[in-house]
Amino acid sequence: MISLLSLAGCYGGPEAYMEGPAFAADNRPILAEAAVPQIIAPPSLPVEGISPHWETAPYTEGVTLGEAVRRALRFSPAVQAAQIEIDAKRAENMQAGLRPNPSLAGEVQNVGQDEQQATLELSQLIELGGKRLKRIRAAELEMGVAAWDYEAARLRVASNTAQAFVDVLASQSRIDVLTDLLAVSQKLAGAASERVQAGGANPVEAKRAMIEIARAKADLSAERALVAVAKQRLANNWGSENADFGRAEGQLATTNHLPSPGALSVYLDSNPDVARWATEMTRRKALVNIARANAVPDLTIGAGVSRLESGDETGAILNLSVPIPLRNRNQGNIAAAETRIFKGERESLSAKIDVRSVFLEAYGRLVTAAEKLEALEKEVLPAAQEVYESTSTGYAEGKFALLSVLDAQKTLFATRLEIINVRADFQKAKVQIEALIGRGLYDA
Repeated sequence: MISLLSLAGCYGGPEAYMEGPAFAADNRPILAEAAVPQIIAPPSLPVEGISPHWETAPYTEGVTLGEAVRRALRFSPAVQAAQIEIDAKRAENMQAGLRPNPSLAGEVQNVGQDEQQATLELSQLIELGGKRLKRIRAAELEMGVAAWDYEAARLRVASNTAQAFVDVLASQSRIDVLTDLLAVSQKLAGAASERVQAGGANPVEAKRAMIEIARAKADLSAERALVAVAKQRLANNWGSENADFGRAEGQLATTNHLPSPGALSVYLDSNPDVARWATEMTRRKALVNIARANAVPDLTIGAGVSRLESGDETGAILNLSVPIPLRNRNQGNIAAAETRIFKGERESLSAKIDVRSVFLEAYGRLVTAAEKLEALEKEVLPAAQEVYESTSTGYAEGKFALLSVLDAQKTLFATRLEIINVRADFQKAKVQIEALIGRGLYDA
């Protein structure tokens, strides 16, 4: 059975085929539990960038769904880019914790005169209002948001890969059915030719049977071209320009037992596109704190020496300077940061609505496919099979005309192809739902 098992296992699913949790550059797992955004603490080691030279996936004769998803998560440029962004945020976090550099200044007055005076001064800016700690906190939260975005990127790549895998599997199944159709058409053409030679049928029947062979060959050739494109689309998910596997291995299994939408929708809040907003809102509040801290004037203190050449005298210098916040109290930046909190509340609500809308649409397609499959597999297909067998036997006995056999044959194989298409629709909707809720459809 095709199942994503836990497409969102990277952010809280109970089981996963994604080779465990994601790891950051410092070898710590990047996990985002369903209800608690994880804030990744800054590392104590220097930042090490990721190599831009990525390895490529090897060629394999066959690939399963799990292998395809693992390939995509390992080699996908989108996932790699999201991982690099975490390293970039880690570097920004390191920068946020650095203190201001001291300043060295020198001055010479009355150059070329007897009263020449030289001054050398060392000064240091002292940040007040807790600016540095607030910067560090905001940078840590940005790393947390980047971690959520990384999980979302993994989820999208895994979901897209799984759906592309279903397309390949469905196309392969259609090829099998069309191959059967070609064989049946050739067999029928042989029977028609025998009847014509025996004088029991009009020669037109043999020509009609040959037309069906030509049509079956054309349909088979077209589907083979489609499967080649579908395989390229699948391989494209892990950054390969050509299909680097021979065949997708699996079955388009389905079931009529579906959990209720209410039982599934309770897990939507753990979706990274929704859950990230808890961390994002905390980050925006941290930016308000930074804006308010920047309204507090910083203190600059300095010390140095001054030497008067004419009197051969040297003296010490001490100074202290503080800006006077008469006009600029950073009020504009404070207002902007506070406004973005209100904006974030709306964006968070919008993200929930968007995710729920996608979920409801996918669930609708899942139910529609399940109900249609039940009718096709339990009623239409058995009846079509029975009619085809009866007409085929009757044609061999001279009881039915060729057109009756062709009509029954067309109905049977059209039904088989439709079942494959509906099964693919079922699986793709199932994949999308599992991606949204972060667990297997029947684990909810």
